[in-house]
Amino acid sequence: MEIFEQNKLFGLKDDNGDVVLPAKFYKDFIEKIKNLPLQELIKIKLVDIQYDLQPNGMYVFKDEKDKMGLKNYNGEVVIKNKYDMIRGFQTNGLADVSKKDKWGLINTKGEEIVKCEYDVIWLFDLYNGLAKIRLKNKYGLINEKGELVTKCKYKYIFDFQHLNVQDGGLARVETFSEKWGLVNEKGELVTKPKYNYIDVFKQNAVAIVRLGKKFGLINTKGQEIVDCKYDNIYDFGPNGLAVAGLDNKWGLLNTNGEIVAEYKYDCIERFQSDGLAKARLNGKWGFINEKGEWNENIWRR
Repeated sequence: MEIFEQNKLFGLKDDNGDVVLPAKFYKDFIEKIKNLPLQELIKIKLVDIQYDLQPNGMYVFKDEKDKMGLKNYNGEVVIKNKYDMIRGFQTNGLADVSKKDKWGLINTKGEEIVKCEYDVIWLFDLYNGLAKIRLKNKYGLINEKGELVTKCKYKYIFDFQHLNVQDGGLARVETFSEKWGLVNEKGELVTKPKYNYIDVFKQNAVAIVRLGKKFGLINTKGQEIVDCKYDNIYDFGPNGLAVAGLDNKWGLLNTNGEIVAEYKYDCIERFQSDGLAKARLNGKWGFINEKGEWNENIWRR
């Protein structure tokens, strides 16, 4: 038998390359059973079809009171029926379980690494191994060991954003005083909650922020690269330019916060695929290019 991998999970193929067990199991389980006779592997496949085996080779079963437990593929009880719900195991080997409307976590051995004490536990982030939790309407973060990374103290924690695979990411947080900040994968505040709003980061690693009624820009280090002085900043386009308004006039900013077109236009519309944006200057319509150059004589076909 040959082990194959797909989406971080593993399965078995025979010598002809035909799939005997689909790639939905943890590697340690596949390693454990790969040398079993083919007829035993087929039994496991039948058990999987009937009960939907979890990645660790176990399946959920219920008793007459609808309490849930776990059995292994041989039908042996690993966890007695004591949970109201057992959700599917994630790729990190953890599954959510609930008792009396409270949620905790178990590992592949059925050990409870987080007691059922939280109102909600979200899926773990694949890149940094953190999960959002909620307790009494306050949000926090835990790691894959079940340890608190951030106490439940925020009004809300948004999903982590990852601008590259190596990046642990940043998550926007909102306090109960309705101030927004940023935390990293260690739960540390990169940006103290002081803004009235923080938009999502784009691929240019810049986010629009609002302080009071004014808008500015921050980078992924939480540094304010453009002061909150603009009346509005519209989203950055694929060309890395954003339309920004100041004193009822409009101009262009790049992702470094540099002014590409001065604030003198009555309006600037979105850039099109030809690299031009329709604009009005002193009541006349024309076009502005990506260098901020104005031409009222360009005819767009």
